[in-house]
Parts: sequence; C-alpha cells; structure tokens
Amino acid sequence: MKNIENVLEIQKIKESIFKYSKTPISKRLIDELKPSKDFNFLSGEFAKLKEMIEITSSFGDLPVKSELDMYDEISYARKGNVFDELTLNLIKSEIQNTVEVIKYSMWIDYDSKYLSNLFVGLKADELLYSKISNAISIENKVKDSASKELAQIRQKLTYLNKEIHDTLIRLMAKHSDKVTGDNFVIRNGRYAIPINTSLKASVEGIIQDVSDSGQTTFIEPKEVLALENEMYVYELKEKDEVSKILSELTNLVVDGSDQLIKNNEILGELDFIDCKAKYAKEIDANIPLLTKDFKLQLIAARHPLIDKNICVPNDFKLGDDRKTLMIISGPNAGGKTIALKTVATLCYMVKLGLAIPAHVDSVVPVFDNIYAEIGDAQSIESNLSTFSGHISNLSVIFQYITSRDLVVIDELCNGTDPREGEALSVAIAKFLINKGSISLISSHYPLLKKFGFTNEHVLNASFLFNEKTVTPTFKILLGVSGKSYGFLISKKFGLEQSIIDDARHIYDSSFENENDRKIAKIDEKERYLLTKEEKLKNRQESLANLRDDLNKKEKELRDKENKLKGQKIDKFDVFLNDKYNEIMNIYQEFMRTKDLKKAEAKLDKINVKKKKNENISLNDYVEIKSLGIKGKVTRVNGNKITITSSDGISYNATKDLCETIDAPKESLKSSINVDKFIMNQKNVSHSLNLVGYHIDEGIAALDKYLDDCILQGLKNVKVIHGFGSGQLKKAIHEYLKTKKSVKSFKLGDQLDGGQGATIIELK
Repeated sequence: MKNIENVLEIQKIKESIFKYSKTPISKRLIDELKPSKDFNFLSGEFAKLKEMIEITSSFGDLPVKSELDMYDEISYARKGNVFDELTLNLIKSEIQNTVEVIKYSMWIDYDSKYLSNLFVGLKADELLYSKISNAISIENKVKDSASKELAQIRQKLTYLNKEIHDTLIRLMAKHSDKVTGDNFVIRNGRYAIPINTSLKASVEGIIQDVSDSGQTTFIEPKEVLALENEMYVYELKEKDEVSKILSELTNLVVDGSDQLIKNNEILGELDFIDCKAKYAKEIDANIPLLTKDFKLQLIAARHPLIDKNICVPNDFKLGDDRKTLMIISGPNAGGKTIALKTVATLCYMVKLGLAIPAHVDSVVPVFDNIYAEIGDAQSIESNLSTFSGHISNLSVIFQYITSRDLVVIDELCNGTDPREGEALSVAIAKFLINKGSISLISSHYPLLKKFGFTNEHVLNASFLFNEKTVTPTFKILLGVSGKSYGFLISKKFGLEQSIIDDARHIYDSSFENENDRKIAKIDEKERYLLTKEEKLKNRQESLANLRDDLNKKEKELRDKENKLKGQKIDKFDVFLNDKYNEIMNIYQEFMRTKDLKKAEAKLDKINVKKKKNENISLNDYVEIKSLGIKGKVTRVNGNKITITSSDGISYNATKDLCETIDAPKESLKSSINVDKFIMNQKNVSHSLNLVGYHIDEGIAALDKYLDDCILQGLKNVKVIHGFGSGQLKKAIHEYLKTKKSVKSFKLGDQLDGGQGATIIELK
C-alpha cells in the first residue's frame, strides 16, 4: 500500500514551506513535520500561526535569521574543540539577531498570548557579544588588540618582515651582476634570490631550489636566514596566542551555552511558524475551525498545489444529518480525482498544523488517520492487475479504519466485470457507513448512484458539465448524482454517429427500465434546480462582496474628506494667525505714532475680503485664495457657489471670496487611487542596506524606503551604510536633516552596527 504522504504529495508542500526558512532549526522542524491527532496540541499550533500571520501582516517581517544549530556547535566545543574565527562571528551574529527579535517584540503593538511566551524566553548575552567583537574582526581574523601579547608579537613580526624585505632588496642590489631576475622569490617556504649558477659560490647561503634549465640557483642568503628563523619563532608564538584567545572565547560561549541554545531554539521555532505563515499567504490559506464533533465542512476548498488563479474552489460537507459518505460521479477528467485529493490533502494539512486554502469558516475535525486509495494500483512486483492491487489496498485499509478516520477512494471497484464491480462497490459503501468513518468515493456505477439516492447516510455529488461546449466546469454540485456523458464525449472526439446511435439504443433497451428513467428524470430536475440555486448563491455572494467594497470605499473617501478638511482648517488657522499678527503690529505702530492715515492704508492692504466677482459662472474654475482651494464651479445660487475640488470634495463659498483661474490641462480626477493604494501595501523591512551604493543611488533608494516605511507605519528603522570613506554616511545625514518626516537620527550602538549604521526615528 502506498504511503499516504506520497499519494497526497505532502513533500511538495513541505518544499514550498522550506524555501522561506532562514534558520537550520526551522529547516529541521519542517523536514521532521509529522501529523498529529492531539486536538489541544493542534489548537495551540494554529493559535501561534494565527498570531504570526496577524503580526507580520501589520508590522512587517520577523527579523529572524541564523546560520547555526547551536546545540551541535556547543556539543563540539564541550568535547574539547575550539571555535574558529568564523564560527565565533556567527555566534556574535546570533546574539545580534536575538537583540533584533527582542526589539521587534517590544516594538509591535499586539496583545500576543502564545508567541509572547517565546519572545520572553529570549535573552541576549551582550557581554559575550562585546568580547567577540573586540577580539574578532569582520574579516574573521583575530584582532591585534585582542591581547597585549598578540599586539607585541605582531608588531615584532611586522618589524622582522620589513627587515627581511629590506635585506633582500639590499642583497639584490649588491649582487646585481650575479642575479638572473628582477626580484627575490619564495622557494620551499623560504626567501631566496635568483643567482647565476656559474656564480653561486660567490653568494653565501642555503640553496633552496634550481631552475629547470639549471642556469639559475635560488639561494637563501645567510643574512636573511637568521631573520627568517626568528620570524618563524614569532609566528609560532602568534599561533599559540591566537589559539589561547580563541580557546578563552570558546570557554565563554560554553559558559553561556544554556541560554544560547535556548535562544537558538526559540529563533528556530519562530522562523518555523513564520515559514508556515508565509506559505499560508502564498496560497491564500486560512486557519479552519477545529472541532471535536465528527463534522467536516470545507468551504471554497482548493488544492494547495494547483495555481489559485485557475483552481475552481468547491464545497464539501459531511457529518451533518447523519450523512457520512459522499459518492461523487460525473464525466472523466471532470475533477473527481482532484476533489478527493483536495479533501484528503487539506485534512492532512490540518493534522500538520498548516493553514488550508479554504474559506475561514471551514470546519475540520482532527482525524485519527487518513486513508487514500487514489491512482493506478497495478503492482508489477507482486504480479497484480490494477483491480487486484486496488482490492489488495482496500483490504488493508478496511482492517484498521474506525469512526474517527477519513477514507477517500477513487474509481471504486473499477477494472473488473461491471456487474460484479457494481455489487462490490455497493457492499463496500455499506461497510463504510457501518464503520461510521467520513468517506468519499468516486464512481461511474449506476447501481451505486441508486444506492446513494435511497440511503440517508449518503450525500450524492456530481461535477457540472457544459453540454453545449462538451467541457467540464470542475464545479461540484452537492445533493445530486452525475452522468458520465460518454455518448456526448464520444461524439466530440469524432466517433461515427451511427455507432453512437446504435450504442444509445443498446443502452436504453439493455440497461434502463422504467424506474431508471423516472429516477433519471427526478435527478435531472434536481440537478437543474440545484444549478439555479448555485447561480443564485453566487450572485448573492457577488452582490454582498460588491456592497462590502462600496461600503469600504465610502468609508475611505469619508475619512479622506475629513482629513483634507482638517488640513484646510489648519491652513486657515495659520492664515488667520498671520493676519492677526499683522493687525496687532499696525495697531502697536499706531499707538506709538498716532498716524491714523498710515494705519488705515496698511489695513486696506491686508483686507482678506475680496471685491464681489459677479462674472463667476457655472463650470468656471476658481480658487478660494484664503484657503488655497481650487476647483470647478458646479452650482451657482446668487452670490453663493459650490466648488468641487480635484479630490472630489465639495465646498460652499461666496463669489467675493473667489477668483477665477485657468482650467487645468487635464480633467480633474482623484489624486489617489484607493484601490491601487491598498493593493500596493506591502511588508517593509526594519533595515535598509546601502553598502556599495554610489551617493546618488543610495539617496534615491533611501528616499523610496522612507516613503514605504511611513505608509507601513514604521517608526524606528536602520540604514546600513558601512564605514568606507564616510562620504555616503555624510550624504545620508545631510539628506535626513531635510526630511520633515524624520524626527531624529543617530549612529548605531555596538549591537546595531556601530558607526557603520544610522538609526532613524520617524514622526
């Protein structure tokens, strides 16, 4: 019998989740993901998944990443091994990422019940971070400043290296008449100068090599030999000191290993949940309602491995009204097999703690086991035919199924004598009903359809078929059995009409009686009514969605109108304050000079009341100067007019406050496309890396990034510009001073990238 995960292609689903993984722990958790039958455990997994989806949708991606399985690394160190520079830097990055996730958890405005239990378990060892930072460079080298001894050793090595090079240069010049090359070389790891072989006796030293031609001898001069030997001794000292520093850092890591391992596991679990959340968004999935009642209700269910833009969603409902068995009939290639796989796969995903591509109101029980007999069951190894293999698999399934299981069977008892197959299929249907399991089977057998028609535990279902175009619709219809449309399909694919007519006559005379015809007519009428009901339901849903969209847009426009009006009022307040100040200045000057004419002249100049403009007419374009509002005159009533702005908002005014202006070159339209704005909403990272950018490119990227941050509602973000020459950092800081949306900015602390990053606080 085939493994259920192979039949349902669960590995492909895991691979889709795996691509979002950012930590070794989450990769392992995805790979080891197993189905559960524990209702409480799955409820907790879905609660965490729901929180992660809501948090990341509202506040941006979780800033989690790791390259280490800390348990394995610590185990390696506890065996007496020493971490190298790269591993220590990765541990430092792990600590920094822990800090970033802690900051993220403190920044988000969300009352988390389940994920908070993970967040609070994170604790960053900032002392260890500082120790590693002070000792290891970003190039994964132990710094000279890591210890006083190392600094002295490397200073000596630098001196010796210079002495060696200076000596070699001097000797090359001294023996210029004997050398055969332009520079000294390294042979056998030692410095040497190339000397003409015939003159080698005139140069004291050790022969390290001879050229292939034999004309050049490479001699390590005696003057260099002592320096190189001394340098070798200091290189050993350097190696010992570096080893000592790495050992001390390794011991510090081991000392804090419990919390480091715990952090690593928490980051991995958070990443694992985030991977499931990202996959849910990818396939437009929802978390169903888990139920302890044995009731399955999948609404608008889609197969997760079929493109959501082309997959036709369907409903599947079993468990209510004592109906535990669904018999699906209809034409070949009409969707029956996909329907069975969809139900089995979605129920299996629930057991894995994954959101499913179905409506949020779907209800799913936690099945103990899911059995699926789908596809070609022929076994070459066992020398079994398709039918034999099919029955062999069913016999195994039927030994174990209980009332807490889900069973799906494709083309039940197909591949043998039709009459025997029909009889077996009805007997198996009765067996499944008696077991009480939720079961779905597909079949073309008329006898099985009749059984479903008369049994209260069976729900017939069929796929709609477009008889005009002779094409499947892949839309399932509950409550009615379906025809196979064999004659119609045969005609479409070119079978001789006379053969089809003869076949129809044989069928009517051999396989149909009066009762069959009556049942078929009733079935046809019920199919017609259900089809109409389905269309009406779809129309009602479309109207409801349209109403919701209209209400949403109405609210958005109302909010926008109120916002714009508030802005205009603010501008008017500023305008009045300015005029008030001007008037007070004139008054104070008058009190000093008592010059009434001069005061009146100045007051006339700032009079905000305009002369009546009787020439303003309907459809003119005007501006209310005091408010800066421009628009088209849409109503005139004496001296009163109504102006409609480019934002679609109407304002009432009087002609004396308005002045005519030129019509805009293009017709006025809304400056903001609300639908486009909503569709363009996206998650924005809390940091932007500009390392390697030219100044113009970096400023342009930063400008767009800050706009995205403002739209997303982010308040604290980080820009990484690196160290370099400092020109990019300087340009960024000058630019930030000009941005009104920037409240403040500062260079990062040690955990935020230090001088190589700038922390920005937005208004």
